[in-house]
Amino acid sequence: MKKRLLSLLLAVCILIPILTLPAAAVNSNVAIQTARTMGVLDVQTAEELAAPVTRGEFARMLTMVSSYRETVNEQILVGSLFTDVNSSTAYAPYIRIAVQQGWLTGYTDGTFRPEGTVSLEAACASALRLLGFTPTDLAGAFPAAQLSKATELGLRSGLTRSQGEAMTRTDCAVLLYNTLTATNKSGSTYGNTIGLTVSDGQVDTSTILASSLKGPFVAQAGEVLPIVPTTVYRNDEVSSSAQLNINDVYYYSESLNSLWIYTNKASGRITSVSPNAAAPTSVTVAGVTYQIGSTDVAYRISSLSGGGVGQVVTLLLGMEDVAVGILTGEEVDQSYYGVVQSSSKSLITDNGADVMQTVRVLCTDGTVRSVRVDKNLRYPTGWLVSITATPEGESVASLSERGVSGLFSAAGRSLGNYRLANDVEILDTTADGTGKTIRLDRLDGVNLSENDIRYYALNDAGEISRLVLDDVTGDVWTYGCLTGWSINNNNSVLDDLTNLQPNDVLMQIVTGLASGVVTGSLLNDIWSEVTGNTGYLTSLVLNLLANNTSGLLSTVLGTIAGGANYTYMTGTSATTSTTDVLYPVVAGGIGVRYEVNGSVRGMVQLQPILIQDLGAASVTATGGARYETADDMQVYLWHMGVYYPTTLSTINSQDYFLVGWVDSCTAGHQVRVLTALRKN
Repeated sequence: MKKRLLSLLLAVCILIPILTLPAAAVNSNVAIQTARTMGVLDVQTAEELAAPVTRGEFARMLTMVSSYRETVNEQILVGSLFTDVNSSTAYAPYIRIAVQQGWLTGYTDGTFRPEGTVSLEAACASALRLLGFTPTDLAGAFPAAQLSKATELGLRSGLTRSQGEAMTRTDCAVLLYNTLTATNKSGSTYGNTIGLTVSDGQVDTSTILASSLKGPFVAQAGEVLPIVPTTVYRNDEVSSSAQLNINDVYYYSESLNSLWIYTNKASGRITSVSPNAAAPTSVTVAGVTYQIGSTDVAYRISSLSGGGVGQVVTLLLGMEDVAVGILTGEEVDQSYYGVVQSSSKSLITDNGADVMQTVRVLCTDGTVRSVRVDKNLRYPTGWLVSITATPEGESVASLSERGVSGLFSAAGRSLGNYRLANDVEILDTTADGTGKTIRLDRLDGVNLSENDIRYYALNDAGEISRLVLDDVTGDVWTYGCLTGWSINNNNSVLDDLTNLQPNDVLMQIVTGLASGVVTGSLLNDIWSEVTGNTGYLTSLVLNLLANNTSGLLSTVLGTIAGGANYTYMTGTSATTSTTDVLYPVVAGGIGVRYEVNGSVRGMVQLQPILIQDLGAASVTATGGARYETADDMQVYLWHMGVYYPTTLSTINSQDYFLVGWVDSCTAGHQVRVLTALRKN
C-alpha cells in the first residue's frame, strides 16, 4: 500500500498537462511542480511565475536544492555579512548559506543587493558551484566559460534566455531541475547526492512528500484547517479553493504548505470482501473493488460488526481511491450520472432458479459501476442514466436530455450563466456507450451549444456539478493512419477503386499541399461534409460532392457504398477491421470510433494541413494558422508507403514535409497525427 501511495504522491505533483517536447528538453511544467514539491517555489499564477527572480530569492532556491534544505531553520544569524542584509532581511538565512558555500557572492562595496535581479550567466555560475565546479575548472573567462560549461552539462536545456537577460521563476525552476539531473564534478548525479532519487533524467520527489504528509482526515461540520495552504489540489487537480464540505477526505503538508482534498465517494451494495469476512482488506461495491485504508472501515464492513456482503454503504475515498471513511444506514444517499456500457443476464440459484440482470454504467468520475436491476427492463447501450444508492438499495433510471449552452471558462469556472462546482465532473461520451473524463482546461474558451451537452446536474448551490458531453472533444476516438483498404462489393465500378490505395492519395495530397495546388480550404470544404457521415446518406452527400470536384478526390469520394476491410496504424501496431459500411476515409490520418465490445462503429477523415513550424505544444500551418497538438499525438515518418512511428525530436520543418491531421470536433481542432516525408 505504501508503495502505491508514494507513486500517487509523485503523480499528484505533476498535475499540469505535460507538453510534447524533445527528449533533451525538460518540460517546464514538470520542473515547476518539482520546484513546488521541494519548496523551491510557492507561487501559483502565471504572472508570478513570469516575474524576475531576485538575488535573495535565488539564494533560497539554491538552498532548497542542496543538502542544507533540511537544516536551514537551524541557521543562526550572528552579525551581518553585508551592509544591506541583517536578521530581518527577507531570505537572510538562505543568503548566509549561499554565500558561505560559495554559490553566490557579494559586491566589492560590501553589499549583497538582495533585490537585484539574477542574470542567465549568474544563475549558471551558481548552478555550476552547486555541482562542485570552480572557475579554475572552466576553460575561459566569465561569462563565456560558465555559459559554455552549463550548455555542455545540459543545464540550459529548455531555456531560451540569452546572456545578460534576467531569469524568471520558471527559468530558475528549469535550470535547477536540470542541475538535479546533471552530473557533478565527481561524476555522480547531483540529485542522488542530496538524498533524492534521479533515474533516466527524472527526479522522484515522492519521498519528500511522504515524509511531510499528514492524513487522511474526514471533514466534519465546521472543520478548521490547521494550515492556510498556498497550494490546493482537489481530486488531483490544482484548485483555487480550500473549502471543505462534510465528509470530504483531506491530507496536508505543513512544510510544503499544501492541501489535498478528495470528494470522491463510492455508493452501492457490497458484493464481496477479501480476503475474509472477519478481517477484510478490500471491498467490492457496485462491481468496483477498493482497498481499505482505515481500521474503522474494515471493522464496520466485517462480519464482527454485522456488516459485509449485502450491506448498502457509501465509501469515502482518499488518495488512490483508498477507502478511508464509511457511511451506512440513513447517511447513505448518493447519485451518479453516466451512460450504459452494457447489460447482461445470468442464471442465479440462491433461492431457486431465476435470472439476474446486471447493468454496467460509465459514470462521470470515470468509474464503471455494475448494478443489479429488474430482469424485465431494457437498458440499451449508450443510454443516459442515473444510479441512486439509498439505505434501501440501488436503482438505475433513464435520464432525459438536458442541455445548456454558453462559453466555457476554466479559469472563471463557468459555463454560460452557470458556475462550475469545485468538484465538477465532466464526461465526454458517444452513442456507443464509450466515454472519457475531461479536465476543465480541455474545454477552456469553447462555445458549447445545447447539442454539445447531453446532461448537466446542479448541486445545492445551483452550480454545475456533473456534465455529460456529446462527443465534444474527440478524445474518445482512436487516431491513426490509413494504410490500405479493400471493398466488399462486386460492382465493377468499385473494382477499379480497389487498386487505388491510400498511399497513392497521400502522395498526391502532400505534393498538392507543398505546391499550393491543393489548398486547405478546398479540402476543408470537401471533408467538412464527409467527416462523421456514414451509410446511405453519406453516399448521397459524397456523390454530390464528387460531381463538383475533379480528378482523384472525385473518384474516391464518389464511390461510397457497401462495406470494406480497412488496415491502419495506431501507435506502433497495424490493425485490420471489417465493416458493413464503406466509410468516407481516403488517406493519411483517420479517426476510429469503437463500441464498448471493440467493434468499429465509425471512421472519419482528418483534415490535412501543411506544417510550417513546430512548437512544443502547437504547430503553425502554411498561411499562419495555429493548431494545438493533442497530448497523445502520433508521429510517423512516411517512406515508400510505410509508416514508421517516431518522435518530434527526430524531425523538423526544414528537412521534411510535415502534414498534420486535424479533427473537427467542437473542442477539438487539434493535430492528432503528424506525418513526415523527407524532402530528398
